[in-house]
Amino acid sequence: MKTKLTFLTLGLMLGVASLANATIIGFSGLGDSNTAIGLNYASNASSDGTGYTVSNGSTSNIAVTWGGASASATDSSWDIHHSTWFTPIEGQTTGDSTWDGVSSSPDIAQLDYGNVTITFTVDSGYALVLNSFDFGQTAETSGTSSWTLSLTNSSLTTVWSQTVDFTDGQVYTISPAFTGEDGETYTLTFNRTAESYSTNGRLALDNLSFNQVAIPEPSTVALFGLAGLGLLRRRRK
Repeated sequence: MKTKLTFLTLGLMLGVASLANATIIGFSGLGDSNTAIGLNYASNASSDGTGYTVSNGSTSNIAVTWGGASASATDSSWDIHHSTWFTPIEGQTTGDSTWDGVSSSPDIAQLDYGNVTITFTVDSGYALVLNSFDFGQTAETSGTSSWTLSLTNSSLTTVWSQTVDFTDGQVYTISPAFTGEDGETYTLTFNRTAESYSTNGRLALDNLSFNQVAIPEPSTVALFGLAGLGLLRRRRK
């Protein structure tokens, strides 16, 4: 029994080294409708900022880049919008109004194009955890669209993907629950594959939640492993 408890303690000690820190982006207060989202918005977040919170811990070791096929060196191709057509998307997940919008006055990231991206560049010794986000299409115009959402690493290998189909106005909470590798960069891509009308400006993202986890040094893992072996030998004597 003592041996089991000792190994449990060692496991907990290792777990402490990889406790998650979370950033949630709600896009509140970034400006008037059609204001461009900054190219590096919410990068290396060590404290709350305009439109996002680190109330569950910082993501100071993750840089964020907003872009897409139509992005330029000065325009991320993402923008902010407050139209009440986005109310169902805003209301899908409720956050604190200091960083998230409210149903009567939505604050969302609008997709003006059929290919947009968010890249997470992670420092060595840490890994990305992509938790969830809300993704929806407004009912402003009747019609359909289909999207492939994917997460690729720096070698362009797809590590997660999901197809989303919209009819008129719908919103989904997408939960990749993906944990990356040490120091690896990942790009989240929203790619439109079909539409029955021009859906530019009719899609939105909200409540993007991601974490960073510390990766224990190999020497630390080895040290705990040796300690465990030593304790096991003592138990057998």
